[in-house]
Amino acid sequence: MRTTTTYRQKDGSWQIIVSWKDANGKWRQKSKQGFVKKSDAKEAEAELIAQIKKAPRPVEHHLEGITLEDFCELYTKVKRSITENTKTNYKYAVKSLRIVAKRPVHMITYADLVNAISGWNMTPQTQKQYFSKLRILFRAAIKPYGLRSDDPTVDIELPKVRQKTERRTVTEEQLTVLLQHPRQDVVLAIAIGYYAGLRRGEILALQWTDVDWSAPAITVERQLDSRDGTIHSPKSRNGYRTIPIPQALVTMLKEYHNSRPLDINRRVFPHPHSTYFYMQRAIRRLDPALSPHRLRHTYATTLLARGIDIRTVAALLGDDVKTVIGTYIHYSDDMRQAAAQDIQKIFEKNFCRNLLTK
Repeated sequence: MRTTTTYRQKDGSWQIIVSWKDANGKWRQKSKQGFVKKSDAKEAEAELIAQIKKAPRPVEHHLEGITLEDFCELYTKVKRSITENTKTNYKYAVKSLRIVAKRPVHMITYADLVNAISGWNMTPQTQKQYFSKLRILFRAAIKPYGLRSDDPTVDIELPKVRQKTERRTVTEEQLTVLLQHPRQDVVLAIAIGYYAGLRRGEILALQWTDVDWSAPAITVERQLDSRDGTIHSPKSRNGYRTIPIPQALVTMLKEYHNSRPLDINRRVFPHPHSTYFYMQRAIRRLDPALSPHRLRHTYATTLLARGIDIRTVAALLGDDVKTVIGTYIHYSDDMRQAAAQDIQKIFEKNFCRNLLTK
C-alpha cells in the first residue's frame, strides 16, 4: 500500500495527513493534529500508517449483512485447497452454533459464541475441531473480506473435559468369528482393515491395480467419500503409501479375485456402500463397543506392541508421528504381557550377573 504524508500548520499547531488509495481506487485520508512541533507530527506518521494497514477493507455491497452460514459457504467455495470432507466440517461447525449461524457476521459477539458453545454436546476432540474452523472463518471475515474489525473468538477457552476412553482392539477370537461372515466382500474388507490398517474410505476405493501380488503389497492412492460416493486423492502426502501385506491376506485377495467377474472399473468392491453396511453391522453385532475403525486401531497397536518403531508405523498408517503417539500408543493386554516378559528377562539377567560378581 502506497501512502503520501503531508504536514501543515492549522490554528497554531501542526497537523499530519496521510493519504492512500483504497481497494476500489478511491483516495482516502487519515489525519491527526494538535502537535506543537513539526517533529512531533512526524513521530505520529508510523502510528497512522499502521492504523490504516490494520483497518478492514471496504465491504462489497453484495456481502453487506451476510450471515455466518452464508459466509461459510462462500469461504469454502472460494478456498480451493480444502477437501470436501473439510468443507463438511466447516458446515457442521457453523451449524452447531444454531441460531447464531443465521446472524450477520459483523453482529456476532463474544457472548453469542460463548452461549452457543456452552450448549455443545460432543467429544472434546470434535469441539476442538469445530472451534478451529470457526476461528479461521472469523479471521477471514476480518481479512481479506473486511466484514468486521475484531475477532470474537480470541478470548474463548473451550472447557477442559478429561475423558477416559477405552480404546478396544479386535481380538484374534473376534476376528475368527468375523471372517466366517457369509458375504465374501465383507470378509475381505474386514481382513484388509485388520492386516493392512487401511481407513474405511481407502478400503472401499481399492482397485485391483493397487494390489502387487509379487511384493506382496497394497498401494493406497485414493479414497472413497462416504457421503456422495466419489473417489478422490488422499488428504495429505502421508496418505500415499505402499503397505506390505501378510500371506494370509494375499490368499484371501486371490480367492476373492478368482471367484467373481472383474468389475468394469477394476474396483475390488463394486458396491462399496453395501459392503460397508454389512461390515459395520457384523462388527457391531459382535461387540457394540467396536466399530470398523477398530480394525485399523488393532493393526497399529499390534505393530507397536511387537516393537515396530513409531516412524514406520506412522508411514504404514498414512499418519504423522504426533498422531500415532496421541491416538494409538496406549497399553493393551498384549502389550502388558509382552512388557512383563521383557522386564522378567532384563532383571533376571541383571540379578544373576550381580550374584556372580559377589
